[in-house]
Amino acid sequence: MSGGNHTNTPPLATPTEGLTVLSLLNSESPAPPHVPGVPPPFDHHVQPSTSHPDEALTFVYQQTPGKPILWPLEVEQEAMLLQHYIENVALFFDMIDNDCHFGVHVVQRAKKDSTLMNAILALSARQLSRTTDFDPYIADAYYQRCFDTLIPALNDNSIAKEDETLLAATIILRLLEEMNISIVGNDPQGHLFGTQAIIRAAEQSYAAATGPSFRQAIYWAAFRQEMWISLMTQRAFQLHVFPADRSLEPANDSIWATRTIAHLGDVCNFAFGEDRHSIPRYSQLMDENRAWRSRRPDSFDPFYYRQDRDGSGRNFPDIRLHEKSHVMGTQYNTLAHLLLVVHDPTIPQLGPAHKQARAAVDRLVQEDVRTLCGVALSNGKYFPCKFVACYAIALVGDRFTLREDQERCRDLWYACERSHGFPPTATIQQLEESWGWHNH
Repeated sequence: MSGGNHTNTPPLATPTEGLTVLSLLNSESPAPPHVPGVPPPFDHHVQPSTSHPDEALTFVYQQTPGKPILWPLEVEQEAMLLQHYIENVALFFDMIDNDCHFGVHVVQRAKKDSTLMNAILALSARQLSRTTDFDPYIADAYYQRCFDTLIPALNDNSIAKEDETLLAATIILRLLEEMNISIVGNDPQGHLFGTQAIIRAAEQSYAAATGPSFRQAIYWAAFRQEMWISLMTQRAFQLHVFPADRSLEPANDSIWATRTIAHLGDVCNFAFGEDRHSIPRYSQLMDENRAWRSRRPDSFDPFYYRQDRDGSGRNFPDIRLHEKSHVMGTQYNTLAHLLLVVHDPTIPQLGPAHKQARAAVDRLVQEDVRTLCGVALSNGKYFPCKFVACYAIALVGDRFTLREDQERCRDLWYACERSHGFPPTATIQQLEESWGWHNH
């Protein structure tokens, strides 16, 4: 089968139309209702529908579950999908991970596990279908095949708690499901809530100070995913914030960057939780944010900085950083600062002082967004930094009032989705409405 679109491909239920691994994880009952076009995932012996005429030539993993994977891969298209994952997708998960567990260790484990391999190929195919004319049916088919072996394993609590390969497959499918929904305007928790069941069950093995590094990498990936859901739904952080390193003691750059993730999780809990009116807690978090900036190694300093790209004084700055931990550490710290500025409990809520304070907040917020966008545009090799900028635009883009600023935010968003298939455009369309672009 080629990667192009097929005009006669019969309709296939997409993940958000039918079953999702995470909605099943979060379900009381392990037996989901049957969805037309989707094979019952619990029956090991039911083969997925072969309604697509070339399917038998496309998918290698049709062996009975548990049989060895065919390795090396025998179909060029699958080799292409795996290579695309390694080169263009794994960085979604490995931005703070110097060992690149999802790009290296996960791939090696997938050689012996069809569930994990199918999850990888499904995500790779989904990203290609969102950025090229690659047939979206292929991602749906791999996704459904993954259910054949994933769901029975998830129902076995002893496996779900200990199997690192299963945990990695779940995280990978979670990202695929995120690509199928709008990140603002819908509540995605029905689909994305379920990894908590696994992570909490295995929490002792995931503590930052103990446990294998591969498990820590998986936990951090789940932590970041849950954090983005917290931001987009503006709800308190749902995944337990484990005892991560929040100190300012000397450490390598990767640890300094990781500290900003834990800090951003703390800020989300403050902004959307019961303590959001606590001035002492706000002051503590703002002090921590500033302390990270002042105490971090000077390796995080840009090797090139220009206030704006065209001399206008309004364009995004040019901020070039050495390597990925510097890029992501800067992005997470800046986003945390933006949230703290917006959720300052000392801001007057009424009267002329409120208007003045709101204007000051808007100026600071716009400066932070410009920084985030500048870092994103200046360090394109590390593409996940663009997603952080897009999330900031989604959260506070309505505070830009000048058309030229709004257009720059819009253009960055669309360019990111065209290149990487994420985030979805529904959010920026909502912003255009809030900017009054479609008023007649």
